[in-house]
Amino acid sequence: MENKQNLLSKEKTLKQNRVWVRIAAACNNKCVFCLDSDVQNWVLIRDEIIREKIKNWFKYWFENRVIISWGEASINPKFSEYIKYAKKIWYDRVQTVTNGNMFHSFDFCKKVIDAWLEEVTFSFHGHNSILHDYLVATPGAFKKSLKWLLNIKKYFPKVIINIDIVVNKVNVEFLPDIVNFFMRFWVYEYDILQIIPFWRWFSEYRNKLFYDIWTNIKYLQKTWELSKIPGMYMWTNRFPAEAFEWYEDLIQDPRKIKSEVMWEAYDMFEKFIKSSSEIKPNCYGEACDYCFQKDYCHSFISNVNTKKLNQEQDELIILGEEFPSEVYEKYWETGIEFKNKLKSYNKSLINIPRCLWWTGIYQTYNDIQYENTLEDYTYKYIKNLYRVKSLNCSKCEYNDECKWIHINFIRSYWFKILEAIKK
Repeated sequence: MENKQNLLSKEKTLKQNRVWVRIAAACNNKCVFCLDSDVQNWVLIRDEIIREKIKNWFKYWFENRVIISWGEASINPKFSEYIKYAKKIWYDRVQTVTNGNMFHSFDFCKKVIDAWLEEVTFSFHGHNSILHDYLVATPGAFKKSLKWLLNIKKYFPKVIINIDIVVNKVNVEFLPDIVNFFMRFWVYEYDILQIIPFWRWFSEYRNKLFYDIWTNIKYLQKTWELSKIPGMYMWTNRFPAEAFEWYEDLIQDPRKIKSEVMWEAYDMFEKFIKSSSEIKPNCYGEACDYCFQKDYCHSFISNVNTKKLNQEQDELIILGEEFPSEVYEKYWETGIEFKNKLKSYNKSLINIPRCLWWTGIYQTYNDIQYENTLEDYTYKYIKNLYRVKSLNCSKCEYNDECKWIHINFIRSYWFKILEAIKK
């Protein structure tokens, strides 16, 4: 039941209309793992473009949140003006993601908070100057940003504060210590992000920053365990789902892929889809094995020209569900009830592993081959093709032919519903 409540709470937050707005192609840090380094030219985005995006992406009848970010938004002289403009448009919440360098000034803090900045996510990648300053390549950054955090907590206690941490080879073993350190300052919301193979970090720092998740899993699991502390709110991004066995409520919502491809990477992925995978993304190739979105891209390549599965009358296709709430509504609350529901169907089941019911047929339902827009494909992938298996599945005699199970069944019922069938 605790897993269910955590999922449903996060689902409510993620159903918001979230609008990411870049207002500066520049940053006053030089993070060695930066995703943006190749597009930073120290140019501020034109005022009319920013205001048009804030206005046009607002959706009526939704809860709307605007996140002013990318590069370092706070160095734009009009930062506070865009906060005021978003509130004028009636956004429910204005948030920024920042390195915190500008916030060390009390006057700056007061100016942007008086403009109705309501939530601040700041980036700390270590719990001391040695670790953090090395990763952001900016001497003094840790002390300056920590001063900002203390200013906000002391003088503006109504502002929501959370921390994001990019996990890499340098800091992974210190990850539990980083979270514990900031809990001392009553920070109880964290976004833990796995490093991804784009731009500078992959081309220049691959050996220094890439780490093997499974040889470092004990540090990750010690961090996941902290999510159980009362009042703690932990999000994770870009990790493989298998890293969360026994902590399945921390698996990121599959719709996060949509936000990854619909903003800065939109043009690149749109060309990929419209060309029927002929025009590959810029990152395609060696980087794929390091990327959590590998299956997203490669599923399109493998499925775009395949024949659609024809359903027979005595077969039932078990489709994925978009939200855990829909899983619980359709199949009940527990894994045992889910299995019993499957057994009640008097048909052969498609899209379901044999360990869940002996009539399972290993043929993933494919309905994407006619999609030629990024939005359509992304929706179909999340709904039907975003599938995972347990690490324990490698012991199953059907492992090689099994097509796994939709991720929201695992998020809802945990990996323990899958059982290796041994010869």
